Amino acid sequence: MLTHNLATRVGLTDVDKQLDERFDSVGNIEFDAYAGFLADALFSRLQVVDGGDTADPSVQWDALDGVDDVCWLVCAKIYCGAPERLLR
Repeated sequence: MLTHNLATRVGLTDVDKQLDERFDSVGNIEFDAYAGFLADALFSRLQVVDGGDTADPSVQWDALDGVDDVCWLVCAKIYCGAPERLLR
């Protein structure tokens, strides 16, 4: 679900399918393997557009804003429910 949400926010549709294909035979995915997968399948594709040209920086910033939104949705409960305010 996380992979799908990240990919959707940056405009990619096949990343979660790639995850299934790459790790289908593995019961559990370790964090390092997952992070490496995201670097290859998702984040590296934000840097280059079709034809090998560098992506427009405004497109990259929009994509990163989408990733930031997903990360906040995942982590907000932890930070908002903390006994002391972590964000000031």
